[in-house]
Amino acid sequence: KIQLLLDIEEIRKLKYLYCKYNDGGWAEQPLSHQGPAADLFVEDGVWDARPVAIAEGREAIRKLFASFAALPMAYHSVLNPIIEVTGDTATGHWHMVGGGIGLTNASTLGLGLYEDTYVRTPDGWRVKTMRVIWGRRANIKEGGTEGFPKVG
Repeated sequence: KIQLLLDIEEIRKLKYLYCKYNDGGWAEQPLSHQGPAADLFVEDGVWDARPVAIAEGREAIRKLFASFAALPMAYHSVLNPIIEVTGDTATGHWHMVGGGIGLTNASTLGLGLYEDTYVRTPDGWRVKTMRVIWGRRANIKEGGTEGFPKVG
C-alpha cells in the first residue's frame, strides 16, 4: 500500500510539473512553454489535443511546445485527479481549468479534462499519452466575460 501511495504522489507531481513547465506570461514567470515538459514523456509519447494539435514522439512534443512559447500567456490548473496504478502502468483522469492570451492578444478561459496513461521507467513515472478533452471556452473581454460557447 505504501508503494501505491508513493506511485500516486509521483504521478501527481509529474502532472503538476507539466503545468509548471508550460505556464508563464507574468512578472515572475515571463515566458510560457519554456520548461522541459517534453522530458516528462517517454520517447514515443503522444500529446493529443485535437483539433488544436497532436504531437507523436518526445521530439515532436518538444517542437510543438516550443512553438507555443509565442503565446503571451498560458496557465493550467489540474484538479480532482483519479489515478489508478496497475503494476508499472497507470491511468490518470484530471479536470482542467486553463487560460491564456493568444497571439491576437485575446484572453480565454477554458474548461476540460485530461485522460493520461503513464509508465514506470528507470527514471521514474513518465507520460505515455496525454489526451486533452476540450469542454468549454470563454473569450474574456475587458471588464467581464462572455458565455461559454462550445469549442470547435
